[in-house]
Amino acid sequence: MGAVLAMAWGHVQAMDVVHRWCPPETPVQTEVIQLSADALFHFAHSDIRHMLPKGKAELDQLAQKLSSVYARVDSIKIVGHTDRIGSEKANYALGLRRAETVKAYLSAQGVTAPMQTDSAGESQPVTTNCQDKGVTAALKACLQPDRRVTVEITGVKK
Repeated sequence: MGAVLAMAWGHVQAMDVVHRWCPPETPVQTEVIQLSADALFHFAHSDIRHMLPKGKAELDQLAQKLSSVYARVDSIKIVGHTDRIGSEKANYALGLRRAETVKAYLSAQGVTAPMQTDSAGESQPVTTNCQDKGVTAALKACLQPDRRVTVEITGVKK
């Protein structure tokens, strides 16, 4: 094949021709944003009625960032996480409801990229030293970092 190209194009290399005719590829990037569920929702809640003003402001900023920083958003994956308080089944459902609420809120703000939701429930804690027994204020405070929503954005930045 190289001989045919050399005969057809003289001394021009095939790679040179490709680079002259094709625009440079823009790299697709993935960015993960951690949102505190305690900033988004009241404790143990997931619906829009229980979304806190600070949480709405964070999501408004995220929606604005998607339109101002990204030239193209290919996909958004939203995952709800919970602490270990409560049953595993209830925590999975709570995490999923929180992710669905975040998706609905972003859609209402004009985000049109494909969005997928999931729940990790209590299965991916970030805390390691919360040893209190029983549900106490101290335990809730210690486990706060586990209550979060992660937003994974895949796209091309401007």
